[in-house]
Amino acid sequence: MDELTPADLKTRFPGFAAVADPVLQTALDEAALLVGADWISAPDARLGRLLLAAHILTLDGQGSGAEAAAAASGGFRRMRSGVLELERSDAADAVPGALGSTGYGRRFLELMQRNVPAVTVV
Repeated sequence: MDELTPADLKTRFPGFAAVADPVLQTALDEAALLVGADWISAPDARLGRLLLAAHILTLDGQGSGAEAAAAASGGFRRMRSGVLELERSDAADAVPGALGSTGYGRRFLELMQRNVPAVTVV
């Protein structure tokens, strides 16, 4: 499987264009630990690594756009200060850091479900 670069991540997800290359490479390296040769489709594995890296970066507060704003807000869709009013987004119901907490993570889960064979215990 070919190695992904920060340029690949920036091309696929422009919201990370302003993030330093070493930060992006670290996320790509972390994603490579979980997405490997056991995936059925090589193109899906490539996209899976990009999605997982974007998920990790978003949780770390990197990037720009709606995903980064939602992560920075702690999962709240609406906040108000006078007579406190808070409203969580649907994704905030997920365990913090769980793949369901970002759009990137949810897309990664879809890819993983169709590419990683289920394990059967006998």
